[in-house]
Amino acid sequence: MEIIYLIFIPAIVAGIVQGVTGFGAGIIMMIFIPLLFNVTQSAAISSSICVVLSTAMVIRYHKYINFKSIILPAIFYIAVSSISIVFSKSVDQELMKIILGLFLIVLSIYFLFFNKNEFEVKGVIAIIFIAISGVCDGLFGIGGPLMVIYFLSRIKNQKAYLGTIQCFFMITTAYNTVFRIINQIILPSHIPYILVGMVAILIGMKVANMIVDKLNPNLVKKITYVVIGLSGLINVVTTII
Repeated sequence: MEIIYLIFIPAIVAGIVQGVTGFGAGIIMMIFIPLLFNVTQSAAISSSICVVLSTAMVIRYHKYINFKSIILPAIFYIAVSSISIVFSKSVDQELMKIILGLFLIVLSIYFLFFNKNEFEVKGVIAIIFIAISGVCDGLFGIGGPLMVIYFLSRIKNQKAYLGTIQCFFMITTAYNTVFRIINQIILPSHIPYILVGMVAILIGMKVANMIVDKLNPNLVKKITYVVIGLSGLINVVTTII
């Protein structure tokens, strides 16, 4: 039953949140999957599940993808995330769980109070954003927040933005999934969890498509941010105690 409560249902919620707000699937799943596996394996499973969601959105918006905006950031992102994935194998997993909890709290505070998306990300700032995103993806399977700001500052058309950023994540998550398999982080025993999550996250996306016009995206976002912060706090407290 744990696969239902900690993979299937959270993945449906993740698909709904991503479909309504445009972000957050990986964050939602990383609240629950670490209850089943260590953080390094959880990040691998979460990222693998998200591949199918990004692919579905790429198919939907393929006509609007700006491939030139993807190539260099993807190469740099993949290089950094690869190093982080290898590093994560040697880090104490209890410490990783505390760091994950603190990371979720920081994300919650950032999205609630500082996420304005009103400045252009370029030059050194762009390099820093991509590097931090690659590190967070490698460690926690959560590389989206700063890349959302990066692409929003460069691509103003909504459909082009959605197609481009989802193509970026499809490429990077697919690569990281293969890299994690090679490094024996994703194991044969994880495959049923990944397949169940993929089916569930697609169901969530379909639900989101049906209800998106009936919901207030800003309210959904705020509730999501609060849940992320509380989950991070619980993660830290339960690990320490």
